[in-house]
Amino acid sequence: MVCTLHGCGGGGSPTPSPTPAPAPGPPTRRPTPTPPPSQPTPRPPAPSPGWKLNPLEVKGQHLYDSVTGKTFHGIGIGMPNLPAGATGDDWQAVLQRIKQLAPEVNFVRLYEPPCGPLMEDSQEHCIEQFMAEADKLGIYVLVPGTGTTWGYLPGVNGCQPATSDGCYKTGGVLGWGQTMLRFFNYPNTLAIVLGNEFDQQMPQYMPVIRAYARDMKSHMDMCDSNSDSPTKGQMRRIPLAYASSDDKGDAGVKPKADYLFCGDAAESVDIFGLNVERWCSTAQGPGQYNAVNKWVTQAAYPGAFIFTEMGCSTEPYKGARDWAQIPGFFSNYTSVDGFIAYTYYGNPDFNMFDGPTAAAKEYQDGVNFFKQTKNIGDLPQRKSVAVQHPSCADTMLGHKMDSVDSVEYYNTGKAGQAAQCPKPPQPYAQAELDDLAQEHITSEVQV
Repeated sequence: MVCTLHGCGGGGSPTPSPTPAPAPGPPTRRPTPTPPPSQPTPRPPAPSPGWKLNPLEVKGQHLYDSVTGKTFHGIGIGMPNLPAGATGDDWQAVLQRIKQLAPEVNFVRLYEPPCGPLMEDSQEHCIEQFMAEADKLGIYVLVPGTGTTWGYLPGVNGCQPATSDGCYKTGGVLGWGQTMLRFFNYPNTLAIVLGNEFDQQMPQYMPVIRAYARDMKSHMDMCDSNSDSPTKGQMRRIPLAYASSDDKGDAGVKPKADYLFCGDAAESVDIFGLNVERWCSTAQGPGQYNAVNKWVTQAAYPGAFIFTEMGCSTEPYKGARDWAQIPGFFSNYTSVDGFIAYTYYGNPDFNMFDGPTAAAKEYQDGVNFFKQTKNIGDLPQRKSVAVQHPSCADTMLGHKMDSVDSVEYYNTGKAGQAAQCPKPPQPYAQAELDDLAQEHITSEVQV
């Protein structure tokens, strides 16, 4: 899927912003932290009082509610990037409109943080209110692990030097990820998406994603153990995901999933996402989805599998997809834990609305999608089987890859310090949110 919404990897090489990027100058290299011995992931803590949703966790091949133990069935949509100047109220209003149109929707994917792409301290309150409103509506959130102005993954010819280690450091992506942890430590943060379609044109640099996962997990461990961390003894291990292109179909996707799930859990992703465009007619769509479901089932990966973007372009449907893949989805595709419909707004070939705001006109494509969510069917409880760890390849789709060990940890300055670890989530003021919601419904949301 062509990456057109902000926050996606493989999209050029913008210049990092000096704030809040790491201090200028060559990065200070330290030896790669030694991963802790493999052990069961600690059970995430229950949410703070005032939060409705329980954190989700990955066990075996599926996502589960960490408190009730019930299977999570993700029914979602891609959030639009709102224009510059949009307020927190504007971002929350989009959530409210989505939930009004489809009460079944229970997660969304962000492509950039609310109220701006830079992750500045001034955004903290806006993000907190967005996450609180999502929680009130029963919505989990996938958050971006890459930025656009800084914290990006380079595009073709953008790695300096042209090695996996160079790719990792060029855009300052680790500092961005550590900052995302600080801003998004909420019970309803489903996962951080470490990259989007970075593989499509640069499969030889896939060790970057494993190194990023390694260093993010190491950072969360530090936040849980360091006495200077606000979350010492309370840091939730937020799942880490990757959103893969569907380039070359199953022959291209399976090797990437095998690689990102291989080896030690300390340096692999927790969730593999596929940006899938294969359902372009009811004649061939089911066979394509069944094929994906079959090999994912057989692989028995040590992690969950979701569709991080779903939906053929509107062109074959002459403007309005029928979304016929949704009815019975979780009974039909037992190894896929959720889907994100692509997209509310941001790509003219996939738009459900004519703009990014809550007041945008809904196209027939959107009408069809929201209607089909009511036909989702059974939500069966799923049991994970014994995991199978794929072997770690040293080539990817014919390209020789560097070793993960050659992609070194680097000093991210203030962002990586224990004092910058996230605070435990605080209870939010429900009455204030209720007032905001009523105001949005009556004055801003026009359905």
